[in-house]
Amino acid sequence: MFCPRCKAEYRVGFVRCSDCDVELVDHLPAEKPGTAPKPSRDFEGDRFEPEAELVVIRTYQSGLEADLAKTVLEAAGIESMIKGNDIARRYSGLSFTQGVELLVRAEDAGDAEKILDIDATGGDDPTKTGFSQDR
Repeated sequence: MFCPRCKAEYRVGFVRCSDCDVELVDHLPAEKPGTAPKPSRDFEGDRFEPEAELVVIRTYQSGLEADLAKTVLEAAGIESMIKGNDIARRYSGLSFTQGVELLVRAEDAGDAEKILDIDATGGDDPTKTGFSQDR
């Protein structure tokens, strides 16, 4: 006994498929060997966007500094990525001579530089630092 819908096989004595609630048949109809649809080989040129050109806007000596700058840029809506020594990022307090690079899209580089310059100076006033002296 077979279910004509889901093709499940049942023992003799059953009359309905427990999954499909369809009456069982003695034999499944022979399926015609059909031709499988050919996969489309056409390339959709606009399917993928071109990769953005990334530029290094800053190089930091520690992963902590790079992570902080990345956070500032993300808060401003600028995507960025950090490239560099993975150990330097894990042990963010350590300094490495290789440096840790902060990358952004080329079209965002100018804005990112301005944001990081403002963050480093504590605002538009270059006489201020970004750090409080009341520690």
